Amino acid sequence: MKDCVFCKIVKKEIPSQIEKETDNLIVFKEMSPKAPIHLLIVPKRHYKDITEADGDIWREIRDIANEIAKQKALVGFRLVHNAGEAAVVHHMHVHFLGPIAVDREI
Repeated sequence: MKDCVFCKIVKKEIPSQIEKETDNLIVFKEMSPKAPIHLLIVPKRHYKDITEADGDIWREIRDIANEIAKQKALVGFRLVHNAGEAAVVHHMHVHFLGPIAVDREI
């Protein structure tokens, strides 16, 4: 997508603090973090949101989230995906937030 900010990050046209990258995903730091660790897990392919994504990309997101949690020694973390008009950027992405304690607010 021509004007998509996340597509531009994927193409390295916009700088970002990349944490991880695979053939299908890029993980970078959120610019306005809501937790001590707040990363965005973004498919390199442009999907609008969950309504367009296939099961394979979700498995990859799960796997990379578990890998990040293990590397950062997190005992609790949260994954958030906004779809439709709830999303600020209409390129599928999952927020990875941690650490998240058991007594947190939802």
